[in-house]
Amino acid sequence: MTDATFRPATPDDLTTVTELVVAAHLPPWGIDEHLHNFVVAEQDGRIVGCGGFEAYPAGGVALVRSMAVDESLRGSGLGTQILQWVMERAAAERLTEFYLFTVDAHDFYLRFDFVDTTLDEIPEAAHESTQYKFLAEHGKDWPQIVAMKKV
Repeated sequence: MTDATFRPATPDDLTTVTELVVAAHLPPWGIDEHLHNFVVAEQDGRIVGCGGFEAYPAGGVALVRSMAVDESLRGSGLGTQILQWVMERAAAERLTEFYLFTVDAHDFYLRFDFVDTTLDEIPEAAHESTQYKFLAEHGKDWPQIVAMKKV
């Protein structure tokens, strides 16, 4: 495990979080709207990881998103710590169903009891997500994106 410290993201972190997410080849859509549900990991005074969730309380749904770790720290356990923080915070808000979309972290999420699912199985409450809307419209053009749910 890394010696990073974790804290809730603040508006002052938005630029750095967005840069980290883009560097990880993830879409930055809506980070500003959901930043209050993000965590940042800091090491030596700089943000080296982040992750968050979109809350859809009407359906008890959390959409895990924007999980990014500085390339130099991948494989250090930092992603695991961020995901645990995200899921604990979502659970504290009584969100009990977890979904996400991934391109290249499929194997990572399998270790945390996520399984493949389809867009049709994403609860209606989460259909307001920008990511969901994009994939519902353009998903056939992005076959490498996998929807997953926690079991």
